[in-house]
Amino acid sequence: ADTEIREATEVQNIQLADGNICQKFNIPIYMIFPRLFTCITTISKTFKIEFEVNVVVLFKDTHMLTENFPIKLCRIPTKYNF
Repeated sequence: ADTEIREATEVQNIQLADGNICQKFNIPIYMIFPRLFTCITTISKTFKIEFEVNVVVLFKDTHMLTENFPIKLCRIPTKYNF
């Protein structure tokens, strides 16, 4: 029988905005994941390692909106890769 075990670990947590944000104001999200705590997305017959970004919006009246987005991490070859 196929058994799936999911384990979540927080790799990075950043705050993008605070206070009264203008309506229809785009807030770009750029993140560099720490190399020591992440690896490329890996899928094989016996296991897989996948990542997702969890976006949490906390409103002033303590209402919270959350959404998860799956992401695929790739290593881009450069002359500095070891």
